Parts: sequence; C-alpha cells; structure tokens
Amino acid sequence: MKKIIDITGPIYDGMWNYDPPFPKFQMKPLPEVPWVKDRVYCEIFNGLHSQTGTYLETPAHFFGNDKSYLITDIEPESLYEMDCFIIHLEKCFEGTEQKSITYKMLKDVLEKYPVPVGSGILLSTGWGEAWRERTFLDQSPYIKKDAMDYLISKKPYLLGSDFPRWDNINKSEGFFRDFYEADILMLAPCINLHKIDHYFCKLTVLPLKIPGTCCTPCRAVVVIEEKS
Repeated sequence: MKKIIDITGPIYDGMWNYDPPFPKFQMKPLPEVPWVKDRVYCEIFNGLHSQTGTYLETPAHFFGNDKSYLITDIEPESLYEMDCFIIHLEKCFEGTEQKSITYKMLKDVLEKYPVPVGSGILLSTGWGEAWRERTFLDQSPYIKKDAMDYLISKKPYLLGSDFPRWDNINKSEGFFRDFYEADILMLAPCINLHKIDHYFCKLTVLPLKIPGTCCTPCRAVVVIEEKS
C-alpha cells in the first residue's frame, strides 16, 4: 500500500524569510473586478520570490542564468518518483547543542544503507518541526565541509534537507562551488521528514513553471510502500 507524505513547508504572512533584499511574502485579496458581472475571489501574492518556502534550485543560482541550466530545462519525468534516501539524523540533535552535520554522522548511516549514484538524498534532522518558529532560519543547523564533500562523493541527482541554511552564516565552510560544480539539484527546506520511519522512498518535486529562473517554490511529496 502506498502512503504519500507532503514535505512542503507552508507559505503564509509573517513567515520566516531571508534577509533583505529578499522581499517578505504578503497575501491579500484581489479587489473587486469591474469587468466581471459576478463577484469573484482571488489572492495577490506580494513578495513571492524564487526562494520562498520550499524551493528547487539548479547550479545557475551560483554560476548565473546564462552559464547553467534553469528550472524549465529540467525534464518533469526526472523529478517524478525518483529513487530517494532519507538520512535520519534526528538522534544526533536530540537534547544537545549540536548545530552541524558532520562526516561521521553521515558515514555511520551511509555505511549501513548505501545510496546508488543518481538518487535523491534528503537530510532529516527534525528541524522541520521549527518551521513556524522565529528561530527557524537564524538557528538552523548547517553542514560541515567534510560532510558535504562526502555527500558530493555519493553523486546524488538531488540533495535536500529540512533546514534552510546549509552553510555557517558566521564562518563559511566554503563548499558551495564544489556542490554546484557537481551538478546537484538543491531541495530545501522541507518539513515532515522526521515523521517518515523509512530509509528508502520515492520523491516527486513539482517546481513552478517559470522560464528564466534558476529556482522556484515547489510542491514536494514522498511516496513510501507500506505493508498491508
């Protein structure tokens, strides 16, 4: 039996947001439409940007839109029910001041459950539970360079997480060039990963079809097979 889990974070007024110049999201009702006979209802999304909420991103975010491929260059079938592996690290963050993902954490898991080349990898720390907290962005976990190097060596098609800041904002780990040069898609931040008690799953990601951009908000779901 198949079970579908939505791993997309909600978008709403007053939600966490990256610092300026990123605009803040605001939803407001559409004014009455004078050229329509009946009253109609619709919403205006002010401040919606490429990295609002859960988003999918290509290497063009780092190299520039004219030097890499964009969201609409990705074939939809490559984002539909891809093989994906959830790396559960929640126990490493329970009751501790741990803020970084280390090589040892990943090695301990991936030695037990090898990830085939070209698969998706999702990092689950439990941080998705803090989506509506004021600390969600500023106190986000981050990835150590040796851990990112290890992840890159696995040659995933996509790397995702349930936390919004992969790098240490105060002292950069300096891995982003290597990450983007490895031609890996980024999916972040997600929610509900800690609720999935499986290692293997199928992942579907549906970014908005907006030409000319390296990243857009998306809907992402995980499908798992449960014993009937």
